[in-house]
Amino acid sequence: MSEASRTRTIRTDYLARVEGEGGMYVKLDGREVSEVKLRLYEPPRFFEAFLRGRSFTEVPDITARICGICPVAYQMSSARAMEDA
Repeated sequence: MSEASRTRTIRTDYLARVEGEGGMYVKLDGREVSEVKLRLYEPPRFFEAFLRGRSFTEVPDITARICGICPVAYQMSSARAMEDA
């Protein structure tokens, strides 16, 4: 059986550094990708609700707590959104 005619499956049950947790499934037919599925297990966290009624100056510190791995990305995004507003 040649490699081009062989069906292979790549499966990643847990993905890190996505919003919440997730998994990925990739099916290969020979060298062609025939199917890809991405599943996220956690629902959205809706951090916007934490911001209601707060001063805009608190937003960067609150949004920095969304992710322990990449707090600066959320902090800078909120600061940029305030500047745009």
